[in-house]
Amino acid sequence: MIDVTFLLIIFFLVSSHLAKQENFLKLDLPVADAGLLDVIDRPTVTVQVLPSGEYQVSNVAMPLEQVARAILSRMRVEQEALRIRIRTDRATPYKYIASLLKVCSQTGNSDVVFAVYEEKG
Repeated sequence: MIDVTFLLIIFFLVSSHLAKQENFLKLDLPVADAGLLDVIDRPTVTVQVLPSGEYQVSNVAMPLEQVARAILSRMRVEQEALRIRIRTDRATPYKYIASLLKVCSQTGNSDVVFAVYEEKG
């Protein structure tokens, strides 16, 4: 029983560390007048879009076609549609974001959220 407890503790420590790594990349996120807290109620994939048009999943740079394969692979594991969380710099041209949104649609993922800073009035 103690072994199982230690394994669970290690699992949660490792998984929380990996989740924090996705937010490690310094991006100048867009500002929103209002926003909602992202309550995670389903499996989520975070895709970071850099101003250069580079895409990253789990802090690994990859072309858009590979992002689509990563999303589909995760969907096979989870056996359901995913939430796609987009972190992008405010200087990123929209064409890169539009291409990612098209991939989300093609893979059957309509639950897309954007990471933003809420402007405090």
